[in-house]
Amino acid sequence: MKQTEYLIIGAGIVGCSAAYLLTKQGKKVVVVDKNYPCNEASGVNAGGMELLQQPPRSLPLHILAAQLWDQFQNQDGIDVGYHRTGGLYCILREEDLHLLDEQEERFAKNNLPIERLTKEQVKEKVPYICDNVIAANFSPMSGYSNPLKAGVAILMKARELGCEFYDHQFIKKIEPDGEGYVAYAEGEEYHAKKVLVACGIRSNWLLNDLGVHIDFEEKHNMITVTEKAPHFIDYTITTPTLTMKQTAEGSILLGGGREGYGDLDHNDRKKDVSIDGLCFNVREAQDIIPSIKKLNILRSWSGFEGFTPERLPYIGEVEKYPGVYYAVTGFCGYCIGPGVAAHAIRCMNGEDYFKVKES
Repeated sequence: MKQTEYLIIGAGIVGCSAAYLLTKQGKKVVVVDKNYPCNEASGVNAGGMELLQQPPRSLPLHILAAQLWDQFQNQDGIDVGYHRTGGLYCILREEDLHLLDEQEERFAKNNLPIERLTKEQVKEKVPYICDNVIAANFSPMSGYSNPLKAGVAILMKARELGCEFYDHQFIKKIEPDGEGYVAYAEGEEYHAKKVLVACGIRSNWLLNDLGVHIDFEEKHNMITVTEKAPHFIDYTITTPTLTMKQTAEGSILLGGGREGYGDLDHNDRKKDVSIDGLCFNVREAQDIIPSIKKLNILRSWSGFEGFTPERLPYIGEVEKYPGVYYAVTGFCGYCIGPGVAAHAIRCMNGEDYFKVKES
């Protein structure tokens, strides 16, 4: 039996960030995960920190998350691989130009810097880009971090501050226990005053029994990585169906709207790459930056991710079980994760936090 003040179930980017922020406040925290930290959606994405395509209501949380990513890397000494490079949201079809107008409006409301670029200005800013790009918005706040190490590094920093972490702990049930709750794993019990369920698309496995259900659209995020090349892509590049960036190590990462395969209901471990989706992403990337044709693809993989209907985070306290909380990201989860964690802590502290439906 293990006792703590806060029990966090799920060691994705939300759980790891919440653990770190709570231990910084001097709280006693235990984190458990059914596998390894950031082994799922938080570790299989392309690491983009893009604000331009985010829903209007969640944009303030993305701004907070961007501040926290910068804080982790440059103030707290946590190497999350964060680089604020600036980024372009590129348009290849005239019928998509309205997206740039909507982005400008959202950024103006949030006092964020943005620059509209004509085709000629895009070419001037990014000489290696193809003429297929007819216009773009540029945000100096865009960037990326390294999902292969970021969440783990945040969790390790939390452990230095006293947080405890236990892997391969599949929590099957949460029940009231005196002044708090007990969470049952096979062969172990975790007693806590407050519990945060941060299991991403798998959160319903616990929440359904507690009277909370979140509608998730199951996604199978797919990433492709090239061999290393001399640095030539200075900015993150996004289109309505693609993300592309060059890491500090030199590899090109391709992600975006094309999915792999998986079926969470029947096999929560099995996911695979779609060759058609991979080829689509690679062709679009080549259409934007022709010179990447020279690079070999090293590997590609996919992972489960859950989108909420509004593409917004769901954060709250379980009505029937005060002291049990939940936090899921809803869309672009890795990017917004630290912001969602910060608001989950606000919720647990009885402070104002982000609500999808205001009461």
